[in-house]
Amino acid sequence: MSHHSPDAPPATGGRHDDGSAPSDAAAGRTSRRTAPATPRTPLVLLSTFVILTLALGWLIGLPLVLMDPPDRLEAPLDLFYNLFMLSPALAAVVVHLLERRQSARVLYGHLASPRGPDDDATSAEAAEDQTMRLRPQSFTDALGITPLRPVSRLISWSILGIMLFFVFSMAALPIGGLLGVYAFDPSMPLFVQDLGQRLGHEPTEFIATGLLVEAGVIFASAIGLVFLHVGTEIGWRGWFFPRAQLRWGTMRAVLITGAANGLWYAPLLAVGFFYDQANVFQAMGLMIGFCIVIGGILAWLRMRSGSIWPAAFAQSMITAATILAYWFTAFGEQIDFRHSTLQGWSGWLLPAALLGVLLLARRRSFAPASA
Repeated sequence: MSHHSPDAPPATGGRHDDGSAPSDAAAGRTSRRTAPATPRTPLVLLSTFVILTLALGWLIGLPLVLMDPPDRLEAPLDLFYNLFMLSPALAAVVVHLLERRQSARVLYGHLASPRGPDDDATSAEAAEDQTMRLRPQSFTDALGITPLRPVSRLISWSILGIMLFFVFSMAALPIGGLLGVYAFDPSMPLFVQDLGQRLGHEPTEFIATGLLVEAGVIFASAIGLVFLHVGTEIGWRGWFFPRAQLRWGTMRAVLITGAANGLWYAPLLAVGFFYDQANVFQAMGLMIGFCIVIGGILAWLRMRSGSIWPAAFAQSMITAATILAYWFTAFGEQIDFRHSTLQGWSGWLLPAALLGVLLLARRRSFAPASA
């Protein structure tokens, strides 16, 4: 692994190979620094990120796996879960520090004009100069935390992420009802019962008001929970996905990122998180499918917005909107998350249709946002 800093161009002593000083035009070209671009990260570092993320996540989740079920009920599950969700960000920070030790030619050489057998010295020099002028991503840019400007783009894509996944979460319920895997009841009996208990009388006149209040709570929760999901997005969509996309293309990057992301959840799945009615192997298959379909749309939000925030808000809405499944369940019926809601296969149908359209137009839809 090279130990040259990518912050500076290759050392030339300020002179051409023939000993002459560079021309004013060449010096001007060298002094201008282009906007940071996604680096071509060596495969060994991409692999290191995946292995380190899995290792950290599984290490954090291991105590829960080893606990007896009664002891697990007394354990601080929120603490384990929050630490687990930070593991992709921690891995991304470590691997990015290793990445920065690569030379500019390794990371950004793919952006220089290729040299053919008929290229003359002038074109070769221009290609070298192009590589030299490329500056590495800042720490926050590399993790997808920035750019935050233009603010209008950040806000509009974040709103889109929140609204899109509210629609996905809501639409999954009648779709599950039509397919016979979810006891969909549009009269919302559990919501009406709960509202009546809180009011202390028949809630008929207040159902519309209650719905507006509860919808506001869902959207407020989606905003308030965003930092719970930032660690996940920094690692998988912030650092890893753009580099995987550059190396393998968009479709393979969606599959690879989703599969690795699903495997990362293994210790939580083993103790009954998300799919408590499934054995660990079935739960793993479901989670990998979920992470490929939903993760692909999150990757689209990340690439088109330029940062991880819209994807993090979308993740928060997935969590906040889980309550919808209970509102619309018929009395006395159980929810099987393997088959219904956004977690189950029936809930993936609408997001998968959108992802398919995005992948058909992937050169445009997954192109990085312009500065």
